Amino acid sequence: MKHSVFWLCIVVPLFIIGLGSLAYYLLQNLQPVPASVPPAFVQPTIPVAGFPLPSSQTWTLLITGDVIPARVVNQKMVTKNDFRWPLVNFYSILQNADITLINLESPLLINCPITNEGMQFCGDARFAASLAEVGVDVANLANNHALNYGWEGLGETQELLKKVGIVTTGFASTVIPTEVEESNSPTIQNLNALDPSTNARDDFFHCERDIYCSSFIQKEVNGITIGFLGYNAVGQRVDRKIIQKQMSAADKLVDVLIVSVHWGKEYSREPAIDSIAVDDPQELGRLFVDWGADVVVGNHPHWYQHIEWVDNKPIFYALGNFIFDQEWSQETKVGYLAKLQFAGSEVVKNKLEIIPIGIKDYGQAFKLEGEEKDKVLEIIVN
Repeated sequence: MKHSVFWLCIVVPLFIIGLGSLAYYLLQNLQPVPASVPPAFVQPTIPVAGFPLPSSQTWTLLITGDVIPARVVNQKMVTKNDFRWPLVNFYSILQNADITLINLESPLLINCPITNEGMQFCGDARFAASLAEVGVDVANLANNHALNYGWEGLGETQELLKKVGIVTTGFASTVIPTEVEESNSPTIQNLNALDPSTNARDDFFHCERDIYCSSFIQKEVNGITIGFLGYNAVGQRVDRKIIQKQMSAADKLVDVLIVSVHWGKEYSREPAIDSIAVDDPQELGRLFVDWGADVVVGNHPHWYQHIEWVDNKPIFYALGNFIFDQEWSQETKVGYLAKLQFAGSEVVKNKLEIIPIGIKDYGQAFKLEGEEKDKVLEIIVN
């Protein structure tokens, strides 16, 4: 018992001394805990208004020259039983754009006659599926060959495109008649046959069988609403009053307004007039911008022409041929595509991409490279 008391008297003081030493060490070496402990990972800061933000509203528009799957082009497609043939080299380019717009200067018909000559154009109905497959979204049908098979041919074309998901602007014939109209082209119609001043329209976008106004369609990309109008200024004088009213009305409905127009003198490097295209493309283009157009896309000359910027909005006077059989000259076998990038509703000028193209074997488009490509770019830029 005495031994137990002895050891207890030794151990207890030592234990107390040890606890005191540990407490002193901790007080000297540990830092106080801050009131707010920083997180283990840096958290992203909330963006401050006024600084540019990564935009989901960036989108692209691709435009082309004349697409005419007629005559020899059609003959080759049918013979090869390959309706992708004219476009096969451009699938990746056209599909990579958010919206692709073409000027379709030929009706598409189930019973299109096979021929390699003449000026009454049509292409096989099966070409519509190839246009959709390659990525075409919108087709302008306002041009001097759209009515080569009358309003019935135009209506058939619209239905074929609609079935494959391509919307159309320009001329419209939603009601297909039982007989083809006698007049096969606007070039031979009486320019006074329709007097816009006496043709009352409660809706300026209702353009059934009307060669002076345009059907209006809209697409949406990343929250941006894009409107399309199409006009023909070949074989008829445009009615500026109707166009101004349409553009002004359309401009209020969309964020971006794209106008596709058929105009100007054929086979000319500069925008000009002639006996069947009496409206000056440069005058019209600038007016279109004043009336609300954000992009003006011109075609018909079959030669490419320069680009003009008006109030930071591009006017493409002509992109040349894209698909056509005009093998008889170098100028008609060269054109370009243009890919525009938008930030919201604004064209990003320094992001404009020009893609020079050539045409071989009477109708197959291909990308130009080297000196031929540089020549096209030099003329367009200058």
